[in-house]
Amino acid sequence: MYKALLLSQKKEFIEELNKNLDDSKKIDFNEVKDSVDLASDTYDTEFLHNLSDTEKRQIEEIDYALEKISQGMFGACETCFKKINKDRLEVLPQAKLCFSCQSKKGG
Repeated sequence: MYKALLLSQKKEFIEELNKNLDDSKKIDFNEVKDSVDLASDTYDTEFLHNLSDTEKRQIEEIDYALEKISQGMFGACETCFKKINKDRLEVLPQAKLCFSCQSKKGG
């Protein structure tokens, strides 16, 4: 469920970015596995270079959450290690912290 949601978010994000690029610089979502794979190709490195820090961070957060899913560690708070609330994950599937820990952190 969350993997499909994350992949959908990533696809929408890349499609939105492509709207602002000319055809020669557009990237095909189906060819992108993760930001590490993306950076391995010179052409794709240029694509990443043109992204703002916020855009890069968003892609990296989605990739990180997808990696956590593949490791079987998705949904656990990285501070207190408790399970992150399902409602929070449905809204923000790339959340690394539970609501309580995120509130204490100030964000």
